[in-house]
Parts: sequence; structure tokens; C-alpha cells
Amino acid sequence: MNLTDLSPYINKLDIIKDTASQTIKDFDMFGVEIKFSGNAYEAYEELFEQIEPRIQKMIGSNQSKFMGILYRIDVNDEQIKKAVSQNTSEPFSAIITDLILKRELQKVVIRNHYKSK
Repeated sequence: MNLTDLSPYINKLDIIKDTASQTIKDFDMFGVEIKFSGNAYEAYEELFEQIEPRIQKMIGSNQSKFMGILYRIDVNDEQIKKAVSQNTSEPFSAIITDLILKRELQKVVIRNHYKSK
């Protein structure tokens, strides 16, 4: 399952809440506190608004933490290169944040798929 196959899951409340929990857990491992109100309808925006400025700051001041988060979440160089080439007008930190949230969603969908088998 690639990142573009995730659209059917974006409106599933249980998947969105699990994605928020996974995101919070992964960032917490690096001492970055992310909060989620529980409003699944605005989860992407809520998480994006918290994560993007932190990613932007890490890019400028803490490359090792930034790389650690990317490794932990499993966002690879090829995904980044492809996304950057397709989104030349977006800031780098916004592109990375979008990739992070999509990858977290992907992990939850895959986990739930295999859990149900």
C-alpha cells in the first residue's frame, strides 16, 4: 500500500484517532509533545499545525532529532525527493509534515489490515 492509496481511510474515525495516537507516541519518543483534542474531523489540520513548526525548528537547529524522527516514522529519502519535486511551492517543513502524517496513517491502516486477518 502506497501513500496515495490512503484516501478511503481519511474519513474513518477509528483510523484517524489511532493515527493521532501513533503520531503522539512517535514524537513523544523524541521529547516532542503533540496533543490531540479528539476531533477526528479536523485531526489532520490540528496535528499539522503542531508538527510543522517543530519540524521547521528541528531542520534549522537539531538535524539529528529531525533525522531520528524521520527514521522512527519510516519516511525515506526517496519519498522526500519525490514529494519535494512535486510540491515546489510548499515549504520543505510542510512537505515533510504531510509525509509524516500520511506515513502514520499508512502504518495504522496496515496494522489494522493484518490484525483483522
